[in-house]
Amino acid sequence: MLKIKNMKKIILLFTMVFGFNMASAQVDVIKKQIGETLKGRILSVDDNVIVFTYEGQNEQFTIAKNAVEKITYGRTGQVVQTSNKIAINGQADWANVVILENEDNTKGLEVGPQIASSADLANYQSENGVDLAVEKRLKMEAVRLGYQFVLVTTDASSDRKAFVYKY
Repeated sequence: MLKIKNMKKIILLFTMVFGFNMASAQVDVIKKQIGETLKGRILSVDDNVIVFTYEGQNEQFTIAKNAVEKITYGRTGQVVQTSNKIAINGQADWANVVILENEDNTKGLEVGPQIASSADLANYQSENGVDLAVEKRLKMEAVRLGYQFVLVTTDASSDRKAFVYKY
């Protein structure tokens, strides 16, 4: 009788440990460019953003692929590289700075100061595309401040602004 009770306890303990390991193996892991890891469940991935829930929660969060190095899917173990880290080591790296025009592409990045206003951006969009002189000026300022991204936005009153972002 005593052996049967002990055996039941051992089986129950084994089942709990094995079940916990199986459940935790289903967790997806998002590794950010800054080294931070987010654990949860990936709901969707598109060209620019990842929608996920944190482990044990139902609220949906969005993070830009720009902020993410890789995703490891818990179910399959598949590792997907989402973006390469942009290195900014000096003024010569100005061409590495990425200009963004969609605020969703900045989720999970750290915002910095505004670096341009409507007057500075008046010629940013010409009829033939982007004014390369303005683009270079924005990128050079971002590098000077140590940022990898520039977000150019237009609000409801057609006011244009540029802000810098980094990992």
